[in-house]
Amino acid sequence: MNSTGTENFDLCKNGAMRMTPNAAPQRTEPLTQYRKIKATDAAGARMLDCALAQIHERGLSVTIDRISFEDIIKEAGVSRATAYRKWPSRQAFLADVVSAAVQRVEFTTDGLEDIRLLRPLLDSGIETWEDPQQRRNATVTGLRMVTQADFERILASPDTDLYYGLTATCRGLRDDAVRENAQNALRSASVALVSRRANVFRGLPSMLGYRLIPGIDPEGGFELLAEASGAMGYGLAITAFNDPDFATRTFRIAAWGSTAVEEWTHPAYHLVGLIFSYFEPDPDVVWNSERIAHLSAILDELGSVAENAARDGAESETHADAEGTGDGA
Repeated sequence: MNSTGTENFDLCKNGAMRMTPNAAPQRTEPLTQYRKIKATDAAGARMLDCALAQIHERGLSVTIDRISFEDIIKEAGVSRATAYRKWPSRQAFLADVVSAAVQRVEFTTDGLEDIRLLRPLLDSGIETWEDPQQRRNATVTGLRMVTQADFERILASPDTDLYYGLTATCRGLRDDAVRENAQNALRSASVALVSRRANVFRGLPSMLGYRLIPGIDPEGGFELLAEASGAMGYGLAITAFNDPDFATRTFRIAAWGSTAVEEWTHPAYHLVGLIFSYFEPDPDVVWNSERIAHLSAILDELGSVAENAARDGAESETHADAEGTGDGA
């Protein structure tokens, strides 16, 4: 049965780009601990903030388990009685420090920036998409642009250093309870990150007129791709840390079925190739003027949603900071 594919675009609006509140899954314990403390206990939040500041300033080379509880109490200006009432032991405090550190890591695709990148590309050639080769060329170019921008954002984020640093040092933490809490926090963050990536990939087929390749379970295929892209991204990021030019050094090639010779970085080339290893053009999707016009309208709507989400997120952060200014010492 032929289809214009428009009936599936709602999935793209709800899942792709993670622009709506329902797109990201709720995180489970222990990742909610820091927000609970920040919202209800200003003194406890100050202590965690001081510990996290030390991690960012001194790096994870010092390791979390060498943070001094007594020094944090003094730096935060909290009484010892208040501190020990909240955390009976240094180990209990460090366990929450780990949870707070992981919770602060935000690997979120900048949906608004991605739409801004793609809009000129689509505006200049979307009317040619009835031709299969032109569609492929535009799809490859769009994925190259978005993948490269996303990789550079993640690489430049201090959260990346923190997350990868926690991952690398987790096994070396000396206290069993702190190490277990770190592992649980990282595992929870990894599950949430895979789910977010899967939401993005789940929106691609209906938007681009593709489908999962035969043999891939449609129920778990997007999660499988999300796991693979995360693992590949981790390795590419480590390579870029050791070779700063790796992220931007380019070579020219007509890649992944496109006839257009373009400048590719190694990370974008590998990641886009991975995506195409899971997807193929859907022969049941009919590309006509109606579908193309609808796709253009959807992109306009996504741009509006992204702008609203960015504004709402900034307002939420301001509100949360205001709530945490009370003194609980």
